[in-house]
Amino acid sequence: MTRIANGIAAVSVLLAVPFMAGCKTDISQQLLERELRMQEDQIYLLQDELQEKCARLNRVAGENTSLKKQLGIVDPNASLPTRIDLPPGIAGPARSLLGPTSAAPTMLPPALTLPEPVGVPPVGAAGSGSGAADGPRFGPPANAPAAPATILPPALDGVPPLPAVPGDRGAAVPAIKRLSHEESLAVEGQITHLVINPGKTECFDGDGDGTTDGMAIVFEPRDGDERLVTAAGDVTISAFDPAIGGGSGEGACIAKWEITSADALAHFRRTSRARGLHFRLPWQGTSPTADHVRLFVRLTTFDGHSFEADATVQTR
Repeated sequence: MTRIANGIAAVSVLLAVPFMAGCKTDISQQLLERELRMQEDQIYLLQDELQEKCARLNRVAGENTSLKKQLGIVDPNASLPTRIDLPPGIAGPARSLLGPTSAAPTMLPPALTLPEPVGVPPVGAAGSGSGAADGPRFGPPANAPAAPATILPPALDGVPPLPAVPGDRGAAVPAIKRLSHEESLAVEGQITHLVINPGKTECFDGDGDGTTDGMAIVFEPRDGDERLVTAAGDVTISAFDPAIGGGSGEGACIAKWEITSADALAHFRRTSRARGLHFRLPWQGTSPTADHVRLFVRLTTFDGHSFEADATVQTR
């Protein structure tokens, strides 16, 4: 039995040796294949780098050739030698079209031939009177009509001449009418009516004693399309107290302000928050006793036209 056991053990060892040798061979083969794959990857990487370098070299050579052409330098040997082997699919560098023996073309200036002048005698021709040779003559011919001393404007039938006043140097200039400041403002727009701003026209209490001290008045000159027009004219503002008897039903006049055109124009505003003529006027003498006053505004322009507006203003 011992011999049989020993024989079985020996057979087992003999059978295990080939298997162990086979496993060792497979591992070596795997390592070899991995190393070959790594070398193949390195080859591909080097090929890519070579293609990139060749492409960059090609671009640089083309730029160099273009710059030399712009500078007028022709160098047929500037391209790369033909012994460099480039990978397939990559174009070689640009070569000059001119051969090594090609010469630059000779540039000749164009020949210009001027025609002979008509009516002008050539240099050295004999004169009419003396028979001697005269020099070249320039200017109008002898039989040409003389130019007039002054040039007059053409006369138009039915059109009167422009009025002229003598200038400083004797030149005639047309008379120009200069517009005044009010006339220049009137050109910008035509006033048709006045509008009193009810939200900003009110009585004010300056000292806080509970009695009104004056009036804040805002009105706008407008045209037919309700657009604001720059005002230019004298302003008259009147306030009537209904509690005081008077000749009219509005009561007695307790205050009247006369504002000149220049002062009125200084109070004109044309912004998004303030529009029109703005006045802050204190009472003249006594303040109103009623709870409201009647306000009348008149604007007289430079040409004599008057525009009026009225409103009722609360005093308390």
